[in-house]
Amino acid sequence: MKWSFLFFTMVYQDAAWARSLKASADKLANETSRVALSVGLFGLILASMYLMLGRNDAGEKMTKVLMGICVCMCAPAIMSFMKGLA
Repeated sequence: MKWSFLFFTMVYQDAAWARSLKASADKLANETSRVALSVGLFGLILASMYLMLGRNDAGEKMTKVLMGICVCMCAPAIMSFMKGLA
């Protein structure tokens, strides 16, 4: 039992914990962009269902969702541009 605990703490230590505050922020940003993209895709599915049902605000919802997905996909480029300015 001790050996398996030691093995897992040594193997998974780098993947589980970051070594610095900057690495923690980078990992958090990476996971946040993944979550935002998946929520955006769910919104796209919902907006397309509204479009199929013929709701009046479906076009507006579709436009907002597509703009949000574009921002989520461009977020790494925006962040690298902002880091380049500093």
